[in-house]
Amino acid sequence: MNDAQSPEVPARFLRLPSIAERKLGADFTAPVRLDPRVLDQMQETIRELTAKYSENLKAQVGSLFSFVEPTGAGEPDARSQLYSMAHEIRGLAGTFGYPTVGRFAHSLCAYLENYKSVVSTVLRFHVEAMYDALQQGGGDEILASETLASLDRLIALTHDGERSAG
Repeated sequence: MNDAQSPEVPARFLRLPSIAERKLGADFTAPVRLDPRVLDQMQETIRELTAKYSENLKAQVGSLFSFVEPTGAGEPDARSQLYSMAHEIRGLAGTFGYPTVGRFAHSLCAYLENYKSVVSTVLRFHVEAMYDALQQGGGDEILASETLASLDRLIALTHDGERSAG
């Protein structure tokens, strides 16, 4: 753009807080240099936690199946357990390399949050989608998007005319 055509506007530089500052407070001071040995140890710890979480995640998703039918039948304790476990998966799956599983867990949580009565088939399809994504080593993002769209259509058909609880 030509300087003669544009008015002078003073530039402002904004300094956005880092993730560490948001989590640890404004008085957090980032280390200038991190010892490579410490960094290696941190990476090793993350690898170990990821491997452990992978096994725990498989067990968690597998146990969700036992809550599907009771939740569909209206049992509040089963619904609470199903929601609690799906909520935990939603929060941690992406952190440990399973974002697709987290997306399905998010959809399941939203379904449980938005409808007073839920249908076992919809619940089961959500859990099966999580299970299949784990079997594929994390899942395919394109397939996940298509599956989520199908789940949304199933919910719309299953709850035709019903108002959500939320």
